Amino acid sequence: MRITQFQTNFSVGELDPLIRARTDLQQYQNALAEATNVVIQPQGGFKRRDGTRTISNLYDNYTEFKLIPFQFSVTDSYLLLFFDQKILVFKDGVLQENINGSGNYWIPANDITAAMMDDLNYTQAVDTLILCHEDLQTKRLVRNSDTNWTLENLPITNLPQYPYAFDTHQPNFTIAPSATSGNISITASAVTTDTGTAQAGGADTITLKSATSYNVDDEPNGMFITLTSGTGSGQTRHVEDYVASTKVLTVYPAWDTAPDATTGYKVEAFAPAAVGEYAQVLSTFGRARYVEFVSATEMKAVVEVNFFDTSAITAGNWESEHGYEDVWSNTRGWPKSAAFHEGRLYFGGSKSRPNTVWGSTVINYFDFNAGSGLDDEAVEATINTNQLNTIINLFSGNDFRIFTTGGEFVVLQTGDNPITPASFFVRPQTRLGSKPGVPVEEVNGASVFIQRQGKSINAFQFGDTTASYQVQNISALSSHLLKNPIDMAVRKASSTDEADRLFVVNGDDGSMAVYSIMAGQNVIAPSRFVTDGEFVAVAVDLADVYVIVKRAILNTHYYYLERFEDGLTVDSAKVGGAASSVPCPNLLGLTVKIIRDGIVEPDQTVPTSSPFAVTFASPATSSYQIGLNYTVTAKTMPTEPVLSTGSVQGFKKRIVQVDAIVNNSQNMTINSKLVPFRAFGENALDSAVTPFTGIKTLHGMLGYDGTGQITISQTVPLSLTVLGLEYRLSVGN
Repeated sequence: MRITQFQTNFSVGELDPLIRARTDLQQYQNALAEATNVVIQPQGGFKRRDGTRTISNLYDNYTEFKLIPFQFSVTDSYLLLFFDQKILVFKDGVLQENINGSGNYWIPANDITAAMMDDLNYTQAVDTLILCHEDLQTKRLVRNSDTNWTLENLPITNLPQYPYAFDTHQPNFTIAPSATSGNISITASAVTTDTGTAQAGGADTITLKSATSYNVDDEPNGMFITLTSGTGSGQTRHVEDYVASTKVLTVYPAWDTAPDATTGYKVEAFAPAAVGEYAQVLSTFGRARYVEFVSATEMKAVVEVNFFDTSAITAGNWESEHGYEDVWSNTRGWPKSAAFHEGRLYFGGSKSRPNTVWGSTVINYFDFNAGSGLDDEAVEATINTNQLNTIINLFSGNDFRIFTTGGEFVVLQTGDNPITPASFFVRPQTRLGSKPGVPVEEVNGASVFIQRQGKSINAFQFGDTTASYQVQNISALSSHLLKNPIDMAVRKASSTDEADRLFVVNGDDGSMAVYSIMAGQNVIAPSRFVTDGEFVAVAVDLADVYVIVKRAILNTHYYYLERFEDGLTVDSAKVGGAASSVPCPNLLGLTVKIIRDGIVEPDQTVPTSSPFAVTFASPATSSYQIGLNYTVTAKTMPTEPVLSTGSVQGFKKRIVQVDAIVNNSQNMTINSKLVPFRAFGENALDSAVTPFTGIKTLHGMLGYDGTGQITISQTVPLSLTVLGLEYRLSVGN
């Protein structure tokens, strides 16, 4: 039986082998069993992927990298390459030199180490890049000009507080609130104070004067002691304990400089260090946070639980809560992630507070003053569910989105209502979890993230039909292409023959899963990129896709920054115009392909001695490419024609004839048989192959097998675009 089949498009891309038996799926008919080093086009065809040009040789001194795009304006965009304690700046593929007039081609970044590269998180606004890592004091990188950049600690003010060393005391004095709610004053009375010169001091103690005012154990507990003169002057601490018989007072935290017999002191009800602490009523109701120091007997405060009335609250009926400290520090860790959203700078997670998110005051991005909870003041929320939710990424969309190891959360906003302290509620949506170290990317309004174990790519977006956030598994039909994803970037379509492309770098084998996505047509078409080496990192600077590639050169692994470029058909390419020989120090000892004036010359091995030059068989007059070959393979799914007699799965099959519809193509093999593109004639072999558009027919294909598949490949690195395949199939036992 002979059957004619026509595969009109390849818009499903490479299909997971586990779906081999699902011939009932519509996607099966438009899929490929293999799509290596090809790109699926919006119109349905596939083409040879672009080759790469070497931008910079990173040698073998460093092995950990981070690529970060930086767009300053419509005309000025950069690629920042981070590695151990250094940052390189590239503009239009050119390394910027003499940075800050130093004579160096790098920005010093002594605090940013190789160990931080995988989890280095960032966000950008205009000229400022915010850099986050839990072991790095948050930095900002400011662009002043192409070659002038400032890297410094982010000048955060009014850091949020957290009671890492929570403690309470019942101070031996009376307080009275000025009102029961809102912004109030709290006044202390019946306070026993003390001043004088110490008799002695220790690491966390001070011996008060012999005629001290305190004659009962624990009498000054919960008050503040300030060293006013002599050794250790200027320090203020909480009084934690007091022993009347010895006059020894214990403080917290320990002194930076221990006092001695020359130290003057004073003990009072309040001090500036009380800001951020709480007064909690025990007998009735009332809780307030101190926000401003007025005097030793007065604090301004914000009421969090209304007071019963404004009556005086005597000692024993209230307590002070303290032990609060800056939520971020070298001891407690720093923010892990950041995002700008609707006039605030948000930080997500830290080493000590992994499931908390903080937002700055409105417009004043570096100020985290919670104040009295006014609409424009700082916000804070902690995600508490029945599982650990370490915050990995923050994303600014139509709502504020939070990605954690345990699930996906949002701060929902209705209409045009902004986020305020009163409306800052974090709500769970889905429970997949995100993989640390891989950024979240935006594709047509959806936040695309890698699942926690790296097994799927998911699009997180609001669904109108359910009025809630949902997750679409982008890789449901191609999960075999994901092999421990370690980096991801999106290139937006810039012409009608392109789709949005999602690049996912695999850590296990150094390949890249590349998804051509056309959301409007519900098309998700994956393919696989491989090279002579391993892809390590990826980033997109506007329309340019950059990768870091690890290649073996003379038994040593070298790292290169490379860029995909239209018109290139080899990798790690050296490109130019007229020349007779070209030095290729980046390809020592490797066999390279040579395309000179569009003519494919015989392969050569790059010499390992200076000048490392490749000499052309004839001088190039207009153009040349020298680089590494990469294999192109597109293999159709096992044939399953729709017949009234049923399936032909168990029958032997033979492809009798193939009619390939091609566009501007120069070389192709079908099932290992070379398809002729060159026309015979005078000097035919001394000229470039003319690109062909039309139908190429291949006859005389022999041999039966059980699948009836067509494999399209190439023998030389020339252009190839296949739009569709018509083929005649012989079926029979």
